[in-house]
Parts: sequence; structure tokens; C-alpha cells
Amino acid sequence: MSRINYIGIILILMFIVVVGCSATQEKPHPLWDKTVTLPGGEVVLDMSGEWDVKSFGYGVLSWWDGGLETLTFKQNGNMFVANTQVDGRWVPAGAETIKGELNKDGFKVVTAYIGSEDGTFVWEECMWEIIERGNKVKIDCGERIHRTIIRK
Repeated sequence: MSRINYIGIILILMFIVVVGCSATQEKPHPLWDKTVTLPGGEVVLDMSGEWDVKSFGYGVLSWWDGGLETLTFKQNGNMFVANTQVDGRWVPAGAETIKGELNKDGFKVVTAYIGSEDGTFVWEECMWEIIERGNKVKIDCGERIHRTIIRK
């Protein structure tokens, strides 16, 4: 083969490598600032880190104002759990208070540990809304508790 053929083959191979590398680069999620790419390639919201949480009751729990607290979110793949940082009236420091499973659209499920009218605590599934590019989440649990979670 002539020298020109070798140069042509090398240029073609370099082109393939460059195009292949650019196609595999992680692209930012169109809705969220922080994401995690799962082993299967699915991109989910990154919930890990510290978040401020403002909680209040409504309906039968309208008397309750949970105030402002900071939760530590830990994420493993598409699963996350949030733990309290300080002792509360009903929940001790370090206790799990919110947990869930993520998917490409947001949450597959999110549950919160909330008190019921009879004084017991249960895990209850919540409705959710992710806003502000994934830096703020609103969850509504059982038409009794509303929480606004803001990334620090």
C-alpha cells in the first residue's frame, strides 16, 4: 500500500474515534442541574447531599408547623433515603424521614414518615413535583403534610 493509503486509513480511524467519543459523552439533563447516570444508561435526579426542608400540616393536621430542618439525603443508584440531623419532637436525630425510588421522569415513588391522627407514625406515599431545575422538590403526603425540600 502506498503512503497516501496509510494516511487516509489513519485519518478515517481518527474520525471514527472522535465521533464515537463525542457520542458517548454525558449530555446534561434538559430539566435538572444535578444527575446520576445509572449502569443501564438511565439518567436520574441526584438527590444526595444536604437539603433544607420546610414542613407544615394542613387538613386534620393544620395545627402542626414542622418548621425548618436540614435533612441529609444519601443515594445509591436510583434509591435514596433522607435522615434527620437533629432530634425532633417525635423523630430522633439520624432517623429516616423520607425515602424513595427515582426514574427518568423524577420519582417512581416517594414516601415520608408522618404521624397520623391517632399518634402513630407510618410510611405514607406522597405526590411530588420537581421544580427549579431539580433544586427544589414539593411533596404532599396524604392530604395532611406538605414539605418543600430545597437543595443547599
